[in-house]
Amino acid sequence: MRTRTLNISLPERLVEALDRRAQAEARSRSEVIRAAALSYLQWWDEWRTLQAYGRRRGRRLGVRPRGLERLIAQARTERPVRR
Repeated sequence: MRTRTLNISLPERLVEALDRRAQAEARSRSEVIRAAALSYLQWWDEWRTLQAYGRRRGRRLGVRPRGLERLIAQARTERPVRR
């Protein structure tokens, strides 16, 4: 895999946390940052896919965004929250 070097600014506490994680996993700081960036990008893709699914289901069921908020509120009052 070809790589590029980037210069980024991070808060000192974040750098310290990255270094602790890298040491705990016997990895380099770059490897930890690379894994975190990849994880974020994968999460974002999954989130967008889930949103698209929700929009499709909503259209099929005839639910509009305002109606969805009402349905959620209704469902929350019908089912007690378990903690």
